[in-house]
Amino acid sequence: MTLAVRGHLLLIESARGRASRRQLRGTGANLGAMTEIPPACFAPRASGVDVVQIDDAVNPHAVLSRIKAAARIPGPVVVYVSGLLMFDRTDAAHLGLRDSTPRSVRYDGLPWEWLVNALRSRPHSHTLVIADFATDTQSWARLRDGAPVPLTNSLPVWGVINPPAKSADGTSPFTRALSAVLSRGVPRAPAEVHPSDIHRAVVERAGLAVDTVELVPHMPGLRLENVHPGAPPAALAASGATTAEPPTRILLQPSDPATYTGDLTRIRTASEAGDHAVAVLVAQELDSRLATTLGVDHPDSWAAREVHAWASAMAGRYLQACELYRDVARRRMRGLPHDHTTVVGPTDCAHAAWLRIPNGDDARRVGPSIVALRELVPGPGEALSAARRHLTRLRDDDPEVQMSRGPEAWSTYLGRQTRRPPSPTATPTTDPSNSAA
Repeated sequence: MTLAVRGHLLLIESARGRASRRQLRGTGANLGAMTEIPPACFAPRASGVDVVQIDDAVNPHAVLSRIKAAARIPGPVVVYVSGLLMFDRTDAAHLGLRDSTPRSVRYDGLPWEWLVNALRSRPHSHTLVIADFATDTQSWARLRDGAPVPLTNSLPVWGVINPPAKSADGTSPFTRALSAVLSRGVPRAPAEVHPSDIHRAVVERAGLAVDTVELVPHMPGLRLENVHPGAPPAALAASGATTAEPPTRILLQPSDPATYTGDLTRIRTASEAGDHAVAVLVAQELDSRLATTLGVDHPDSWAAREVHAWASAMAGRYLQACELYRDVARRRMRGLPHDHTTVVGPTDCAHAAWLRIPNGDDARRVGPSIVALRELVPGPGEALSAARRHLTRLRDDDPEVQMSRGPEAWSTYLGRQTRRPPSPTATPTTDPSNSAA
């Protein structure tokens, strides 16, 4: 069920290291990683998610006003906080802002108590704080002396407190791993998960430093979307129901069995005659009609989308074919084993279509999702390794990346382009008449 209200994601990053004796230094790297996560992951049942970013803040009252504004949102609210954890002379925890020092943080830092008080009255089921804290030698010593730090009192807080590091440049390990896990999902997990359900997956991917303090909310709270294509729908996961194996033939409902046969004949006839625009148009209409009448999770809808993908591939629309085949594989993985033939087939075709996408920017954009799919459905031989190599080549062929690396890299790139022969490609061969739902 989709809520009529919108969700809210507030991203706050202050400095994690000191640029000088007087100022902390912020890089914005963690905010960049967080913006790579689809906002819907933080509020899967909301009608949409509004995102607000605060980078390199100076005034604690300005930050507090943003937090209070988020607290008034009736829908789901996630507040992400990254920066240096500091303590004043009364041992009160603060988020250090740009001008904060151990002596001044009481006046120019953001007291953690302010954040807690602003969000305290919100329902836990609609609230989550994600914290990725850095520390310096003074704050780390305060943490290690054994005295409790009330960061999670009366508030669902998920994250880590990192020990002092020599450098705070780049994305911190926890945030980098969180971005990867939420963007790609967790296998064999429900479609909606509590942070405690995926905490171990994030930590294992992060490779945290020894002694890192982990913050895991154990109270009931906001649930996140697991975008993993094999995750069962939330309703099925909650009920324990299973999805039956799809039929071997594509059929409409008994009340209208002839309509699909006619559409399939038109698609094949038009494609064989070279009239690919008509074939794609008919296939697209069939795909939309079955998704509307039967629902996107009905096996017949999966099969109709595979026909649409086949027609697109025959028309040379490889980007569209790649995305459609990928969608078919993801949908079937909700109820079928990853090695099932009706999962492996569209995965292989998505991979083959990806190899033929002529536009490098388009291929680079969908590439990570194909590699992620291959990690779940490795396919024949070294298909997974081949997919990874192809994605690496695509990234190496990005002219903007090469120009940013300097004149020598740019010269090498130009020389490589003039010498490189055309790479062999594969063509998706799934025939719509043999498509299995």
